[in-house]
Amino acid sequence: MTRSFMIAVTGGSGSGKTTLARALHARLGVERCQLVTEDNYYFGRDHYGPAARAMSHAELERTFNFDDPANKDMANLRRDIEALKRGESVEQPVYEFAKHDRQIGVTKRVEARPIVIIEGIHVLSDPTFASLFDLTVFVDAPADLRLIRRIRRDEAERGRSAESVIQQYLRFVRAAQARFIDPARHICDIVVSCEVASPNLDAPPDADSIDRLVAPVWTQLHKLGVAPLD
Repeated sequence: MTRSFMIAVTGGSGSGKTTLARALHARLGVERCQLVTEDNYYFGRDHYGPAARAMSHAELERTFNFDDPANKDMANLRRDIEALKRGESVEQPVYEFAKHDRQIGVTKRVEARPIVIIEGIHVLSDPTFASLFDLTVFVDAPADLRLIRRIRRDEAERGRSAESVIQQYLRFVRAAQARFIDPARHICDIVVSCEVASPNLDAPPDADSIDRLVAPVWTQLHKLGVAPLD
């Protein structure tokens, strides 16, 4: 196939970037668009030596800063982005947050599509990654909402307690946001705000909220000839 149109969606943990990326993926259509999650590029426990394999979740979270891109295989991510951009398929690692580890010997085949979305907190932590993309999007949200969303997500999806999430936030996440994530907003093509706070935090965002989140990105994609105007 010909070269893929590459979109980066980044922002802090709990900002709404995954919601935006999934909404764009659904609207562009799975036949035309591929969605890649950067989280799968976390190193496995073996990367940190034998002691890490015996650590509990709490010990890992106290010891390693998972909001620092040094704990992801960014070189592999770059190679895969470059391959997908050329229209080639890749074998992506598979990371399990419930175990804080990669599935050893397991990969997921990711096929290139005419449009590829790469979503994650560190996609643009290295500003040289920006040249790999045709459109870059930063999703912003107030810090209190990001923390609340992170707590609810990690409780529901990753088997963690609210206290462990808060302690990790105070120890690592807040500083990492300022150092590794926030600078990307200054190099992105679009900055969108995801400030919607539903009274029922267990409920998914409503359709109107998602429409408002997607609208500025969709308008830009239309200008670039990638998406129809609604």
